[in-house]
Amino acid sequence: MNIILERVYRVCKTVQEEIPEITKFKKIMTRTRKVFKQQEFDIDLKSKRDKTLNNDGWYVMAYYDSDNDANQETAVEVIVYHNLDGTEEFGPRQVKLFLMEIFDAVTHEYRHQYQSMRRDHRDHTNRAPSNGPYSEYLADYDELDAYAFSIAIELLRVMDQYRARRNLSRISVLSKMRTGPVYSSPTLRAYVENFGLTPLTKKLAKKIYLHLETIDKRYIFM
Repeated sequence: MNIILERVYRVCKTVQEEIPEITKFKKIMTRTRKVFKQQEFDIDLKSKRDKTLNNDGWYVMAYYDSDNDANQETAVEVIVYHNLDGTEEFGPRQVKLFLMEIFDAVTHEYRHQYQSMRRDHRDHTNRAPSNGPYSEYLADYDELDAYAFSIAIELLRVMDQYRARRNLSRISVLSKMRTGPVYSSPTLRAYVENFGLTPLTKKLAKKIYLHLETIDKRYIFM
């Protein structure tokens, strides 16, 4: 997975370095889409207006389609939902936050691709639908592994590998740790809030530990 991390990191770093210091949302989207294509990623990156959001609100969602992948069609779709009118200015901080979310979403879906390729793209029949109950979705085997991967990335942004692994023995405490006003790992917090300290979160902790051992922090966009 470090090869994927490095490639996605290179995309985000290139966009960050080439984008004007003060820019607009549309320009960030256009540049990010172009650099992904230059780096030979087959990704469908698009935006959709969501008027239920605050006027300046936005968030990133991504999806992996195993059937498309098996048929050599575009398998990863990334959608930036927003309620921006196009006049808002994005400074370096907003650009960085945007690219971090893109990085996390894309690497998460490529973890799903890795899972699917190991099964020769055979259907994962036990996988909970993404529109089903949230707890079932989080408890699914593939999601547990992919989110453990994402949690390891979130933790390595704010602490070193040794500290993150040591704190996993107190996963409920770790889930409450904050970096400034936000949780150090929002994804870990979501798991603990949904399940508490159970066999499932203990299994999650083991998977996070393994990912912490293998992820190269140099290739985490932060």
